Amino acid sequence: MIKCVMIQLCKCLAGVSILALHVRFCYLLLGWIGTFVVVGVQLVIAGWIVWAMIRAPD
Repeated sequence: MIKCVMIQLCKCLAGVSILALHVRFCYLLLGWIGTFVVVGVQLVIAGWIVWAMIRAPD
């Protein structure tokens, strides 16, 4: 049980680290405005995919 919890925590930490690096890389390339645009577009696309998955027929 504790092994599964630790694996999940490590996966979550790795995901947050990758997201932080992605935002930092966008900031270095594009600045704050470009970063907000890129992240905003990605969030809209992710929300649309989640909405489509929920509404999809079985």
